Amino acid sequence: MIESLLDAQAREISAVIDGEVPGRFIIDDEENIEQALLHGLTIHAVFGVGDRSPSETLGTLLEREQIALTGIAVHVAKKLFGSDKRPRLFALAETPPPSTLKQALEGQGDVVVLDGVRLPGNIGAIIRTAAGLGAAAVVLVDSGLDDALDRRLVRASRGLVFALPVVLSTREDTLAALEAQEIPLVSLAADASEALAQIAQLEGRIALVMGSERKGVSTQLHEHAKHRYAIAMREGVESLNVSVATGIALYTHGARDLA
Repeated sequence: MIESLLDAQAREISAVIDGEVPGRFIIDDEENIEQALLHGLTIHAVFGVGDRSPSETLGTLLEREQIALTGIAVHVAKKLFGSDKRPRLFALAETPPPSTLKQALEGQGDVVVLDGVRLPGNIGAIIRTAAGLGAAAVVLVDSGLDDALDRRLVRASRGLVFALPVVLSTREDTLAALEAQEIPLVSLAADASEALAQIAQLEGRIALVMGSERKGVSTQLHEHAKHRYAIAMREGVESLNVSVATGIALYTHGARDLA
């Protein structure tokens, strides 16, 4: 059954979009809503813009959780989202408790540390890769984001930001936490003397630190790296996209064992 949006609901959605309702956030698009439900997030309501209906998969999940679909007229959705990307389906969700850095590092698998990576598209792609290749967590340092549930980041990760801990941290706190867990820091650099293939010889977990394509890894984290590797490339290619390089490094270190 598709119900109609009430004025009170529209006001609540507007307040959540504007960040005025603690403990609530918006999840855009069908795939992201599915991932949120599959990973145990609490969804309070789902809204379809115009005549948009959920897929059979999402419809089954909504039925199981007894969540009704509420319809919103296109002109109302335009007013609610303004110049932001307007989703065809979106959910009003309860903000999950954030993972601490200590909790994030206690999981199984490698850790990805993004140092100064600021494009939500790159961060989201790396989160997808990390989740797919069995990483324990993604740590964001100097990301420019206020939290890991940024709407752009959720969309770019295809909802997999809900699949593993994504933690905002400082360089100092990250180094201290890695040392406490005895997880060695490993970096990539174009001028490194060791070929990336040698990363496969490292036993146990690693923390793979990746910098922005323009600035690279910060001096502070680069100096603490116990190993530095380079990805061999043909002449004339300056660098790889950071999400591509992260995937290659994770896979080479140990994700091949997932096959």
